[in-house]
Amino acid sequence: MDTQAQFIKIMRSFVADEPPALDGGSVAAGDAAELIRCAARQNLLPVLAYVNKKWKLFSDASVTAQLDNILYGAIAGNLNRCVDFEALSDIFTEHGIAHMPVKGYYLRGLYPLAELRAFGDIDILIRPSDRQKVHRLMLSLGYTVGHDWEPTYSYRKGSEYYEIHTNLMDGDLDGRSDLRAYFGEAWAHAVPDAGMRFMTEDDFHFTYTVCHLAKHLYGGGAGIRMYLDVAFYILRRGDRLDLAHIRAEFERLRLDGFFFTVMNAVREWFGVDAPCPLPEPDREALGELLDYTLSADLFGHTRDRSVVRLREGGKSRKGVKSTGIGVFIGTVFPPAARIESRYTFLIGRHWLLPVAWVVRIFANIRLIPTRIAEMRRVSRTGAAAVDEYDGFMKRIGL
Repeated sequence: MDTQAQFIKIMRSFVADEPPALDGGSVAAGDAAELIRCAARQNLLPVLAYVNKKWKLFSDASVTAQLDNILYGAIAGNLNRCVDFEALSDIFTEHGIAHMPVKGYYLRGLYPLAELRAFGDIDILIRPSDRQKVHRLMLSLGYTVGHDWEPTYSYRKGSEYYEIHTNLMDGDLDGRSDLRAYFGEAWAHAVPDAGMRFMTEDDFHFTYTVCHLAKHLYGGGAGIRMYLDVAFYILRRGDRLDLAHIRAEFERLRLDGFFFTVMNAVREWFGVDAPCPLPEPDREALGELLDYTLSADLFGHTRDRSVVRLREGGKSRKGVKSTGIGVFIGTVFPPAARIESRYTFLIGRHWLLPVAWVVRIFANIRLIPTRIAEMRRVSRTGAAAVDEYDGFMKRIGL
């Protein structure tokens, strides 16, 4: 059995809480290293270790010992980060700051063991009017600033890493409905949790979970963990979800095709049925999606994104050379409408666009060598590759 097939069977076992349907009931000794590498790329090593703990996937005692250490370390690290966050949440409450942790913080509660839902940072939504108050508070608490642009700001202190958001979405997807405006209404869907800490209503949170997956997949990568989030949401809270309403919202956002793809994917891969009617799955497209998902890391950073950039650059069919030039110009000199959400001094003052270009270059000066290398790869990408990628993305609803 190949690595991909074994890995997805193990993830299905994790979701269903039953022994994985592996040949011989365990992983062949020669497959262990590649399977562990696959889990590491997807940031799911603790999950692999957990399933091994329950069902003894690996016969090699040294592999099991290594995975046990990973599992215990992940549990301890995740617990510590949540304790740190809850202390920060109490401070936000003391200062009268309404805040809403999103993504992993609440999704973790859907997993068989909350600490198995890893996260690189803890995302916190605040009201735009509290932005400067939060900034001053974080500095006074000893945090250092990472990136600093609307609507996302990051802060670090030791092992703590937070992204503070004034909007849950920082961009849109090629002319679809305004995702920033839609998710800018998150506070209308807030319900109290503790103190000034809030969480979102289930329908809105589920819609955001799928749209967040769409954003990352559209931009070049979304790992299997994002599909696990959806699967566990349906499994644990499907009876609370109004799927008819959610489907209507995806139609409104012009993402209903992608919604169906994700629902069919979690059914095919993990055996989790959405409590709503679905069109027949395009199994060939789902197979391609699984290949694409497992071919890179959690956010697709290890993937050559040339076809992604060319597709985003207008999907020109006039030749790769002109498309590549367009992508280069769009990267170095983006239009005001694309960047005004981050460089807010442009709003209503597009004549300041040249100033924003200069500020943007200096703010991202460390990324210039990476961008140059990326543009070189773009220039070597053929039109056929872009067309093939575009066709695949359209088949899955993006």
